[in-house]
Amino acid sequence: MTRYVPRLLLIVLLLLATGLRFYRLDAQSFWNDEGNSARIAERAPGLILEGAAGDIHPPGYYLLLHYWRAVFGHSEYMLRALSAVAGVTFVAFTYLLGRRIFGEASGLIAAFLSAISPFAIYYSQEARMYALLSALSAISTYLFLRILANTAHPASNTQYPRLGILAVYVLLNAAGLYTHYAFPLVLIFHNVAFGAWWLTVARQPMKHWRWVALWAGVQAAIAILYLPWLPTALESVTGWSPAGREYELGPALLDVLRVLSVGITLPVEKAAVPMAGLALMVLAGLCPQRADRKRRIGVAVLALSLLLPVVLIFALDLYKPEWRKFLVVVLPPFYILIAHGTETWARFLTLHSPFSNCLSPRSIRNSQLAIRLLAITLFFLAVAPSLRNLYFNPAYARDDYRQIAADIAASARPGDAVILNAPNQWEVFTYYYPDQDVYPAPYRPKRDRVEEFLSSLTEQYLRLFVLYWGDAESDPQRLVETLLSDRAYKAGDRWYGRVRLVTYGVAPLPDMPAVALDTRFGEIIRLRGYAVAETWFAPGDILPVTLFWEAQAPIGERYKVTVQLLNGTGQLAAQHDSEPGDGLTPTTSWVPSQAIADRYGVFLPPDLPPGRYTLIVGLYDIATGERLPLASGDDHVVLCDVKVRSPAAGATSINAIDPAGIWEERRSDHACPVCSLMVDSGNAVPDQTSRLEE
Repeated sequence: MTRYVPRLLLIVLLLLATGLRFYRLDAQSFWNDEGNSARIAERAPGLILEGAAGDIHPPGYYLLLHYWRAVFGHSEYMLRALSAVAGVTFVAFTYLLGRRIFGEASGLIAAFLSAISPFAIYYSQEARMYALLSALSAISTYLFLRILANTAHPASNTQYPRLGILAVYVLLNAAGLYTHYAFPLVLIFHNVAFGAWWLTVARQPMKHWRWVALWAGVQAAIAILYLPWLPTALESVTGWSPAGREYELGPALLDVLRVLSVGITLPVEKAAVPMAGLALMVLAGLCPQRADRKRRIGVAVLALSLLLPVVLIFALDLYKPEWRKFLVVVLPPFYILIAHGTETWARFLTLHSPFSNCLSPRSIRNSQLAIRLLAITLFFLAVAPSLRNLYFNPAYARDDYRQIAADIAASARPGDAVILNAPNQWEVFTYYYPDQDVYPAPYRPKRDRVEEFLSSLTEQYLRLFVLYWGDAESDPQRLVETLLSDRAYKAGDRWYGRVRLVTYGVAPLPDMPAVALDTRFGEIIRLRGYAVAETWFAPGDILPVTLFWEAQAPIGERYKVTVQLLNGTGQLAAQHDSEPGDGLTPTTSWVPSQAIADRYGVFLPPDLPPGRYTLIVGLYDIATGERLPLASGDDHVVLCDVKVRSPAAGATSINAIDPAGIWEERRSDHACPVCSLMVDSGNAVPDQTSRLEE
């Protein structure tokens, strides 16, 4: 029965790894790169190869995902399931590696560590190639050790098993090269390790030249299989922008240790104790308990497979937060060395205990088992907060394109369009929102190109939903947002992770006040007038308000404008707060005596009841929240009354083809003064629309 215990424990660990990787697998939305995977895998294999040629990744993962989705479907859960399966495979081969080098106990501990690893779990729950990369790295290194074992004792093995292992090794490493451009790091340390073995371990190395020839043939076979893609790979890799070495080596190395130890969701200061403990375990793992030849080879291979990729990442200037994912190739040696270090400490503490002479061999084994259990319990307690963050903390969640698409779809109607300001948003957004009227903005555009792009949309649509992400890369001058602040009426924005969804209304753009005022806020800010479109509105529409400001002197503080719609009892019905110019023209930038045209969109809730509403405007200090007073002592100015009532039968509130025609139709159907707005309560859209306001 005892001999079956390790197998049962391994099954339990694989079930644990499976549960942690499939748990809440589709709880989060796809983010940009996952959207790329989903949409690329839809294509035929020939188109996948063509698309990967222009991508920064080789086509292997996309081809595998293509056939996977053909069998299992294209839901978020099933597309990510491929990575989850690869993650479980990574755990299994980490066990096999640890067992082969250090024995059963080290293999099981390494399997446990890799099963609960936050870093490994994160990429096992992502529809990208990194879990597959880690699995292929572990399998490749396992086969490499098998090859070394065979070549070390050629007389004890027939030629056929050796050739079989070599063939599998060749195919697997070629697959790794087609999976990710970081896989050469694995091949590099295999070749360095083989050279070191040949020079230092093999007896009379010059007489074993045939092994060098055989190994060279293996590498040549891998290169031949990769040769069709090699020119594309070289062009892609040489096109990578370096990290820029904008880091200090010491903190960067600590960050590497943090990522490998507790993942990406715990800062260094909160992970200092487990990081120090695991570092000691790794150092202990580099000291074999027995000086036998097999363990020395294993330790040397693990040390190289851990240190060499890290050294190359820094030497090639590939270290930056976005590229920490390359470290998945060093996870197997990291956890195996920790496991062996645990064994080393357990052996040391029991054999050097004051009571060691009084303990029976069975008591010593039990004491070592207790130390192992204590060590893995402490490790689990160390990573538990990181796992909790990974599953439940919104601060570490992926950008929520799924919710963005759902919120837009809930309020969608004719006359709406969606603008994506970054080119690689299209794949993920259209995965969730396959409807038409989605327009990628020009990439790194010039002003005239943006003006042309926006003009064509504002002539066709009444509402624009704009997804801002990665502005520094895609639109460094923020031309899209700047021009929209002057050509449309921003009604609100909301953050979904790192993506900001902004809603704009399209309406006439008055350049002069329709109603003149001379209202002063404080001593130096003057409201010269306002304009509100002479038309009626439906719930879900955006009420366009243009305010005309003037500074009497330089303004030292930043103020926000609040535009509010109050019901008959003075309660708030709708509101839009923002710094002037959608935040792009703060009051501190105003030039004295210069007229400022400032546009606001007030979103009319879909459940806005009929009645009389009052439109007011106020200014308040961003730092203190205090409103600027008027000369009368009030803290706001009343602009006009807004009447909300059902329209005449048969009236049409939306025409997505010609916005200008809509405004003319509304004027003709409901002639009203500037301050009397008709709100059609008969065309309400679902309540989810209100979620776009924050």
